[in-house]
Amino acid sequence: MERIVHTDDKGRNYDAWKGEDGQFVIIGPGEGLVDSLELPEPFATRLHNVLHSRGLLNSRELSRRSKELFGALQEALTIDVQRLNEAYYQYEQEDLGGRND
Repeated sequence: MERIVHTDDKGRNYDAWKGEDGQFVIIGPGEGLVDSLELPEPFATRLHNVLHSRGLLNSRELSRRSKELFGALQEALTIDVQRLNEAYYQYEQEDLGGRND
């Protein structure tokens, strides 16, 4: 078996074992983990990928590196803040015809 990064159809990255038959065994983060929190897309996928990139693949890692979980949430929310800021800017440019108030 070979350890790889597998990306699913939602764009979520997983550490996985790939067998010679092409089948995957997910190591983590767990499939459906962020979905169980009922988070909206694309935030759920961003959070999942931040957890993956930080190596928070299972509860054992979380207990060893609990501060990383807080950092992962902050990182995922920072992306949303940036997107919200951009949305405000676009809205004002389009809605106000480019006028600055």
